[in-house]
Amino acid sequence: MEIKAVVSVDGKENAMGIPVVLEQLPGSVSRYRVRFVNRTKKAVRLDHIRFSGFDFSGKGEDLRLYREGWTAVSAISSVRYGDCDLQMDENYLPFAVAEPSAYTWKNPNTFSAENAVVLNHRKSGDCLLVGFITTGRFFNRFHVELDADGLKCLDAFLLGDGRLVDPDAEIVSEELILLRGKDGYGLLERYAELWGERMKARKWTHAVTGWCSWYYYFSKVTEKDILENLEFFGRHKEDYPIEYFQIDDGYQRTPGDWLQPSASFPNGIEHTIRLIKEHGFKPGLWFAPFMVCSDSELYRLHPEYLLKDADGRILHPIKWRGTDAAFLDCTRQDVREYLRELFRTVRSWGCMYVKLDFMMYESCVAGAVYSDRYATRCEAYRRGMEAIREGIGEDAFILGATVILGPSAGLINASRHGTDISPSWNRSGNTILKEAITVPNVVRNLILRRYMHWRMWVSDPDVYIARKENNKMTKNEVLLWTDALYMAGGSLLFSDRMPVLEPERAALCKSLLQDVDALQDVRPEDFFEREIPCVWSGIRKRDGKTVAAFFNLEDERRHFTFETAKLHFPAGKSWKTLRSGETVTAPDGILEYDLEAHSSVILIAD
Repeated sequence: MEIKAVVSVDGKENAMGIPVVLEQLPGSVSRYRVRFVNRTKKAVRLDHIRFSGFDFSGKGEDLRLYREGWTAVSAISSVRYGDCDLQMDENYLPFAVAEPSAYTWKNPNTFSAENAVVLNHRKSGDCLLVGFITTGRFFNRFHVELDADGLKCLDAFLLGDGRLVDPDAEIVSEELILLRGKDGYGLLERYAELWGERMKARKWTHAVTGWCSWYYYFSKVTEKDILENLEFFGRHKEDYPIEYFQIDDGYQRTPGDWLQPSASFPNGIEHTIRLIKEHGFKPGLWFAPFMVCSDSELYRLHPEYLLKDADGRILHPIKWRGTDAAFLDCTRQDVREYLRELFRTVRSWGCMYVKLDFMMYESCVAGAVYSDRYATRCEAYRRGMEAIREGIGEDAFILGATVILGPSAGLINASRHGTDISPSWNRSGNTILKEAITVPNVVRNLILRRYMHWRMWVSDPDVYIARKENNKMTKNEVLLWTDALYMAGGSLLFSDRMPVLEPERAALCKSLLQDVDALQDVRPEDFFEREIPCVWSGIRKRDGKTVAAFFNLEDERRHFTFETAKLHFPAGKSWKTLRSGETVTAPDGILEYDLEAHSSVILIAD
């Protein structure tokens, strides 16, 4: 394998006057980076840096590929020879991938990814991971093509976004690594360790617990609703020993005016935060801090803060509940000071937990021209995130909801790993679009990204919804979501109206609280076999027992069989179901279980 690298400036690769140096860095893993100096005697615009020359043996029909994604909610999966890439809503694509113009789901055997890819040979088990372990200055993407003869193309790009490079200025790329082995998911775990080390991933002592207002009240939440649930948790601390109490949207007048309360919070948000503290909980608030709506005072008073086109016109890439929304230019020093002061203020009120949402839009405003012409989109995003961290404090807990994963590393404490859950199996009714809000889409991302948990940040699977009322999920579907959260672990936040929660559903909440983040080394056993892995395994922390789970996400009954010898953990012939204690035997090492549609089972090895 001979790794190569080229640089593209002003629309041309291998331009004269741009000598490129590819460095293989010292260490126990294969690690590369690129340096170049602009010798053209004029400023140039950097398009991209492209790594190529990767080899992987095998005929196309034997190859499988795992393709990582750009944001916390981007669709990810394993794909196989003959597949097309994941289909997404074309209107959402600019917010889901780093370079939407290069993405297609219409051509078989052509795939895109961000951060990392893993190739697997079905027969030999050989695997190759290619990934970036520094991700704070340039966004990246991968382009992979397969054909009948095998790997046709694998290119790894760092995106320059047209940033200026002055004469004699030097550019140093991000670091790319290669890992080889027989265990593709194990390579991802090692990759996350290296990525976390290089980006100085933040550690937290435990998986957090709490309550979140969004998934019951949504934007209609009121001060009265908060107080009702707060008083319930205050009276039932032994049953519900939660730590955080998070208000998720609805408290602010409009995005941009975060410190001005909505009419639903007549006593002000500082008053509500004080009540949360008085009840013995840690307050949390939701923000979309880069978003500024056109009806806000911030928009009126500081139009200079906002992203504009080349003619100086403010850009409005989305509407927020019918109102034009613009986004901050985080390359400006005054914008970063505004963000610092905003989060200093909420910290001074006692808020130690913030959930950051709609974050990727900072990097997705088509036609935007940053004030700092030497900044990439990645650098603009990270500067904004750094300002938020500086304002809220080093010891505060930051949850990244729709964050861009790469430049958030080292700045957030927890990250969502998939799209929103909702009180419906499939909210939109769409089974084709892979970013759509459906339980299968959430479950897919949750298990595939389990390798990031504790290596990059704490995994946030989204909230637990248990209720019967105001919930279109069936009992089996609620139990499947319960099992997914038990297996995957990470943060545990409830989002029901707790005083009216049915007793049998309250019991499910309590069962999860009794064993938060219960397992270690959780993995998908059928990682390369299908888009959504349905056989998961791990080790229970409290007794070291092997745990396996089957998930039937299909619309019809399914009979599962699995050879226990293929599990990555020791297992005998006798198992018990977690919920009922039913004994399940595995004669001849074959574990079998029959599941209804949209249901699951967790099995504990005796």
